[in-house]
This record gives sequence, C-alpha cells and structure tokens, in this order.
Amino acid sequence: MTERTVLCVDGESEVDDVATAVGEVESVTAVTRTSAADAATVIETTALDCVVTEYGLADGTGLDVLRTLRTEQPQTPCVLFTDVRPREIDTASVGNLVTEYLSKDLPNATERLGGVVADVISHSAQVGFPLPEGEGDRLESLARYDLAELPVEASFDRLTDLVADHFETPIAFVGLIEEDAENILACHGAEWGRLTREETVCTHSMLQEDVLVVEDLQADERFAGNEGIQNLGVRSYAGANMTAPEGHVIGQLCVLDHEPRTYSADERRRLQQFAETAMEILDLRQSLREARELSA
Repeated sequence: MTERTVLCVDGESEVDDVATAVGEVESVTAVTRTSAADAATVIETTALDCVVTEYGLADGTGLDVLRTLRTEQPQTPCVLFTDVRPREIDTASVGNLVTEYLSKDLPNATERLGGVVADVISHSAQVGFPLPEGEGDRLESLARYDLAELPVEASFDRLTDLVADHFETPIAFVGLIEEDAENILACHGAEWGRLTREETVCTHSMLQEDVLVVEDLQADERFAGNEGIQNLGVRSYAGANMTAPEGHVIGQLCVLDHEPRTYSADERRRLQQFAETAMEILDLRQSLREARELSA
C-alpha cells in the first residue's frame, strides 16, 4: 500500500498524542510541528496527504497553516482538530480547505481522529486534483477558443487515427482541460466525451513541460488508488501539452494502452510534435473564425 504523510500541528503538550492516533492509520507516517511557522516550512517542502491542525497555536492559528496549505498544496485535505467551537472560527476566510472539523470535547475524540484522517485521505485520492499556477489565466486563455463555432472534429478525428496508428496504441485522444473536466474533442478507440479532472491523468501531465509517461498506472502512487482512472481500463499513458500562444497549457494529446509500456526519447519527441500540430489546427480554425467576424 502507498505510504501517506500527515502533518500534525498542535501544542507541545498534545501534539504527540495526535501523532500517535494518526500513526495508527495503515501506511500513514505522522510528522509533528508545534507552530504555524514550522508547519509552513513542512508544507512548502514536503508532499502531504493530509494536515491535522489545532486552531490555537503559539504563533497564530490553524487558519494560518491552512492559508499556506491552500497556496502550496491546494488539493490536500485538512482536519481542524480543536476544542474551539466552529462559530468562533472564521473558516470562510480559507474557503473550503477545512475538509473536516473534529471537536476535542467529544468522547474519545483522539481515538476517533485516526478514522477521520483515513476517510479524508481516501476521499481525496478519488476527487482531488492538482492545479497549475495561474489557473485563472489559463482558463481565460482556453475560453478564447469558441469550440461551438470551430469545425475541428473531422481534423482531430484524422489526427487521432494517425497518432494511434503511428504508436500502435488502442487509444489516442485530443482533450481540452476545462475547470472541472477534460473535454475530449476526438478519441480513437474509445467513446469518451468528457472526463472529470479527477479521473484523467492529463491534469497531472499538464503540470510539466516534457511529455509525461506513466508506464504502469497501477504502480504509480498518484493513480493506483483512483477508481475513476482504473475504470477506464487502461494501464499506460503518454501525454503531450497543447500550449496556447500566451504560454498556457490548455489541452493534451495522449496515447494509452491496455498494457504497461515504455516510450523512447524519439517517441516522446514525436508525440510532442503531434500535440503541436493539434494546437496549430485549433489556432488556425480560431483565426479563420475571427477573420470572418471582422469581415462581417
């Protein structure tokens, strides 16, 4: 089972008890800190699967911890474990980052904590997805393309057929990554119209400049526990960025296989070229549409 890391933030007299309860969860390692400043350092340098924090801390509050978490790791769930009543906490200032609230005043609260942490980690593995920097600007760049008015389906159908044939893969698709879903514009080998961002590997692939290759999705900790991805029936993935002129990644061109497989450096280079071709098709159609609007 994949190892998980949970940051526990509380006062010196209680943090060890919190860590002990969290550490009883299978495959979880508890990391302890006793101040918001020290917690921030951990959040900035360590990939976390959950944060458990007290509200009152020596140098601030648990909300200070959550603000750092929202900036550095926005999809990481958080449990506010405190004896401060919810109505006394301005959780609105940190949006929906507080995944769970557990009162220390409840009977056997510390013993219950481990179960709460296990639940939020499991839920996060199914529904969470990472966000790129400048997500708002990226979505604005994507919105510039009026897909309803762009006749791209036939061109992308031909392109995905060509890509699947070139790489000898059963599935190839072109998808644009919207706020909550990936809009599949063309797909060879599967009838996918829209995939939630939780169930597409592309939401991870778009975060890196180079082609992302996952040789075995079931062996990768990012995807092994994601039922949405497992239900697609694929084992290997390779995806290349479609980058708009403004520099934002708005989509992916991908190939998938039902078996684990590798891709050579030359194959990765070729896949990126296909992705650039897909972006050129999209830009050309958009330019023609804008020219027609100007002439009209």
